[in-house]
Order: sequence, then structure tokens, then C-alpha cells
Amino acid sequence: MKKKFEIGLAPMAGYTDHIMRSISLKWGADFVFTEMLSVDGILLNDRATSKLLPKKPCRVQLFGNEPLKFLEAYKRIADLVTWIDINAGCPVKKVTRKGAGSALLQNPDRLVSIIKLLKENTDKPVSVKIRLGWNDNRVLDIVSKLITANPDAIFIHGRTTKQKYMGEADWEAISKAAKFCSEYEIPVFGSGDLFTPEAIKKIHDNYPVDGVIVARGAIGNPWIFKQSKELIEKETYEKITAFERLKAFAEHLSLLTEEKGFEKGIKESRKFFVGYTRGVNNAAKMRNEYMRLKTIEEIKNFLLCHGIDTARIKNLN
Repeated sequence: MKKKFEIGLAPMAGYTDHIMRSISLKWGADFVFTEMLSVDGILLNDRATSKLLPKKPCRVQLFGNEPLKFLEAYKRIADLVTWIDINAGCPVKKVTRKGAGSALLQNPDRLVSIIKLLKENTDKPVSVKIRLGWNDNRVLDIVSKLITANPDAIFIHGRTTKQKYMGEADWEAISKAAKFCSEYEIPVFGSGDLFTPEAIKKIHDNYPVDGVIVARGAIGNPWIFKQSKELIEKETYEKITAFERLKAFAEHLSLLTEEKGFEKGIKESRKFFVGYTRGVNNAAKMRNEYMRLKTIEEIKNFLLCHGIDTARIKNLN
């Protein structure tokens, strides 16, 4: 019997707050992760990091460089954690220059030490998210070391650190790593260029991964989880109408303004609006208009002009 192919929400800094996580679960994500949390920030009770902590137990991604700090940070927030993921994939310089994120790919022994220390001190699953390598593809060398720590899963983004998000994700490289890890019964989930249900079905049909995690493809597009499952199971999926897209956006905006206040909620909603209007007629014009709106009254009128009555939407009525 074939194992269930899981589709999860990848951790994304600045995006996967509890609002996006809850919306993704509503639309069929099998699991979700927090934004990456700094182990130093947790240990210092940093205000910015504290704001990112989950409101209820969740899968948490941590980033840092020192094994003991990972353990101490986990202990501080243990009641909020159902699964620990170690970030060894972030390519951003302000993270890597401190030896964290994908810089750990240059020191796989340290990465192994972090995994082992966490697994020895908790019964919760411990996984790691990596890239193919730093400058070039060394993913088989990397996972051959990681398996010695027996992580509960390995999440692989199909690009190197040098590539960042340029070029295409190398799913053949992910496939080779997945085949290798399957011999040790370690699940591998792939990531990269998953913007449509068709792209996810292609991975399901052609590559030996245990599932995928969707990152940019889920921004303003939460139904990608449900649609992908429908396409895999039924060879078709229900399309989302322009009205449904805008209504879903209005509901997301409502949650943002309730959580953060109108000014900040409106500002943060802009980064999601592009995704919610993808495929909608005159989307470019709509986006230009929306980005100039500054008050909730302007937004309510804008939505009403596009057929969305906010009278029944909490915090927008």
C-alpha cells in the first residue's frame, strides 16, 4: 500500500503567521510550520521573536548555529511545539553570515550534532530543511551525513544557496536524495516551483518523495492544497471563481486587521493581494488600485465595486 502523499505549508519569514497557517489548514494543508524563529531571540525574550511564537501548539522551525542554544530554546517553548524543524536552507545573508540557515550546509557535522541533541532530549519529531548545497549540488553528500542522526524527515529545496530563488528547482536531485533516504526509512519532502495543482501532481506522479511543502505558491492561494489533492485523486479539481478569490481575501484582511489593527493589517494585506487576484480579469489594474488604498472605508468601497459586500464579514462590517 502506497504511503499517503502529504502536502504541507512551508515555513516562510514574513508570511506563515497563525492567520496564514489557519487558512491553509482550512483549505486542506496536511501540516503547517511557523515562520523561522531565532534561537537567540527566544533565549533573549526578544520582542519581535515573541510575536512570532504560535498561539497554540504547532510545528515550529528554529534557526541558529549552536547545538546547545537549539536545545535551550526548544525547552523554553516546548509546550507550544509539536514538531521541531531545523532551518538549514535560508539563503539570506543576514542569517548565513552568522553561520545559521543554509550556512550549516558547509558544516554538516554541526547540523548532525543539533539533530542528535534535540532527538536525545525530546520525544517530538525532529526534521531539517536543507538546500542542494552551498555553491553546487552536494545533496547526496549532505543527506548521507544527516541520516546518521536519524531525523524524522528531511525537507529539500531544489536549489543551492548561491541560486537563492533563481533558475529552476532541480527535482532530479531531490529525487536521488529521496531514493537514498528511503533505504533508511527517512521521509523526504521536496520544495521548489510549486505554484499550481498541476505542478504538484507532476511531482506526485514522477518523483519518489513522500510529499511536498508549498512556499510562495501558497501566498494568496490557500486552495492549492485542496485542489492538488483533488487533481491527484480525481484527475480534476474545482476552480476558484474571481468572486470566491476576493471574498477569501476579504476574510484574510478581516483577520489581519483584527489581529494587528487597521493600519498595519491593511499594510500587510498588500503582500497577499497579488496571489488572491491571480487569474482574475484586470488583475494588474486592481492591484495598482488596491496598493493605493489607505483606509478601511476605501477598501470596503473597493471590494463592493468588485461585488464583495463586507457587511457580513467580521471586523469589516
